[in-house]
Amino acid sequence: MVKNHPDIHIELEGTPEEVRAALMKLRERLSEHQVETFNAGTLEVVLAEVLNNVVEHALANHSDGTITLCANYDVNKWCIRVRDNGTPMPDNQIPAGEQPDVDADLLDLPEGGFGWMMVRTLAHDIVYARTAHNWNELTFTIPDTPG
Repeated sequence: MVKNHPDIHIELEGTPEEVRAALMKLRERLSEHQVETFNAGTLEVVLAEVLNNVVEHALANHSDGTITLCANYDVNKWCIRVRDNGTPMPDNQIPAGEQPDVDADLLDLPEGGFGWMMVRTLAHDIVYARTAHNWNELTFTIPDTPG
């Protein structure tokens, strides 16, 4: 059965406010097309983490930061591409996404480090590349169902 899901294309400036607006626009588009709750929620959570990381790290020192988000539905999965004109990832690789050490007192717990673990758990087929035109490009898929 072919589902009638929209192709989504959003361009935004690299600011937290623009990320928030883009996620609201994404949620609105998914809601209009009655995308399943699991699928819509997973897309939103993963994209929130990815887009916020782009703003916080790749575009931290770029006043002209730009992000492009494309989401296309293919058989039983969403295919996502996020591009930005920021600084490349360290060693041109996505972070390992290993679980931070949480065997510590509450005040000594790490502030970060959970995001890429979550992205790697929920997304599949994750690929990062630095393009010939010096853009970062992250592609991944989100399946229709958990697992």
